[in-house]
Amino acid sequence: MFLLLFLTASLADQVAAFVGNDVILFSEVSENVSILSNDPVARQMFSTDEELDEYVVDQLVSNQLLLIEAEAESIVVGDEEVAPLVNQNVENLKSNFPSEANFFTYLDEQGISLEELKEYYQKNLKSRLIVERLISKKFASKIMISPIAVKQFYEENKDSIANLPGRVKLAHILLPVVPGQDELMRGYEKATDVYRLLLSGADFAVIAQEFSEDENSRRKGGMLGKITKGETIEDFEDIVFKLKPGVVSQPFATRLGYHIVEVLNKGSDWVLLRQILIKVGVTRQDTLRTNNLANRLRDQIRSGTDFDSLAKEHSRDPNVDLGEFDTERLTPPFDSVVRGMEEGDVSEPVLTPYGFHLLYVKEKVPQRTLTFEELRDRIMQYLYQQDVQVKYDELVRDLKEKVFVKVFYPPER
Repeated sequence: MFLLLFLTASLADQVAAFVGNDVILFSEVSENVSILSNDPVARQMFSTDEELDEYVVDQLVSNQLLLIEAEAESIVVGDEEVAPLVNQNVENLKSNFPSEANFFTYLDEQGISLEELKEYYQKNLKSRLIVERLISKKFASKIMISPIAVKQFYEENKDSIANLPGRVKLAHILLPVVPGQDELMRGYEKATDVYRLLLSGADFAVIAQEFSEDENSRRKGGMLGKITKGETIEDFEDIVFKLKPGVVSQPFATRLGYHIVEVLNKGSDWVLLRQILIKVGVTRQDTLRTNNLANRLRDQIRSGTDFDSLAKEHSRDPNVDLGEFDTERLTPPFDSVVRGMEEGDVSEPVLTPYGFHLLYVKEKVPQRTLTFEELRDRIMQYLYQQDVQVKYDELVRDLKEKVFVKVFYPPER
């Protein structure tokens, strides 16, 4: 979150800087420091808090100098121009919360009203537009980027800026290694015996400590704690989020084994529960059986059978399409497998902790170097912005010589 933090009256009364006839308060400095402190990229730029404070004060002083110059240049931005931007920023902030109610709860916790938030955006966005128009008025007609400079920049930097990594669109069939029928029956019978004990009135916590094979929860009487949707395996969540508090479930199976669950409390997207787990282990035969199935499916695909049809029938992952990836950023073991594949290829079975995967290359685009024509406009814009920054810095230095500036730093804390 990047919301400003409103400060105490004692800080707000202190002056951080005089700029002409205007003042910058410590409250303004602290607001901006708070924003940058919550930005990981910006925070890495500064090794100490003092450096961050100095940077923020300098930026606020520079901005105020430019606003004074813009007023002298008769540059005006109407409130009606800023209003849509204010509303858009508020909506963007709201989108970070699960609901509008959560958004307003957060504002209340920070001691900020919606009107105060809009006033903050109004002030800052209006200031930004005024400065942008000042820069455009002063520099737009004075900066010329020559085609020779653009071409030279491309030639000198194409090894770093023109390399377009290869990309690949992948799909897969996932075949988990599951126990055979004998092992499943053994686990089910044990889980059923435990369930009968619970129905007879046995204490859940005592039975969990005695029989559960989940070592982490077993020591706590089966307590798993509060689980939010998306935190654990899908087939487990499908059951537990449908249970009513106080009801002990019948044994149900997941790839971990057989579970007996009691939901103690629940909300719209969380449950508080405890469980007894009877594990069902896989054997070497189970692994070989799954590997053989994967090989048969691979041979069918290579013989012309439609991949998507087989995936729909056999894959245990409903997300058959894995998405598009940079070929240089694929992680093991998929990186070495995909590297030697072409579009339309299906891989040998790849074993991961989730089971055997058959990878299918739906599309593969090789790495290439972008041409000068493809990058020319972006390079021109980059060089233009560099020149604008140089002239911006020169303007601020000139204004600091013309306008009275007095900075009080460091603040008394």
